Amino acid sequence: MIEKEAKKELYSYLHSKKLEERKLEQIEETKTKLTKTTTILSDMPKGTPENDKMSKNIARLLDLIGEHIKIMEEEEENLIRITKKINQVEQPYKNILELRFVQGLKIEEVSVELNKEYRYTKKLIRKAIQKYAEI
Repeated sequence: MIEKEAKKELYSYLHSKKLEERKLEQIEETKTKLTKTTTILSDMPKGTPENDKMSKNIARLLDLIGEHIKIMEEEEENLIRITKKINQVEQPYKNILELRFVQGLKIEEVSVELNKEYRYTKKLIRKAIQKYAEI
């Protein structure tokens, strides 16, 4: 695997994590809409516009939940694959990869965690990605 592919694979977990967060926000928004929707009783044989709105929001919520479950399954598979490879990398690169790509810390946060300078941390991350790519 080349370094570019390794980087893409490592970042894929973080991207799916962000996507999961956005789906959760959408689910919460839709749930809020559902709780705000009030039904109006009517003697008309057809449903009221509020009932149509509620049914659309319920359908949307179910779709979002389905999408969220699919994203979580893919994210879990991705995490397992990446973690297996990271565990084969020697220290300190193993810790660096976990901090940066599994926990999602920024480079500045990784440098604080490692008690290293920012520039040196960037070099360590680059070297860790190279080690990951060799597996």
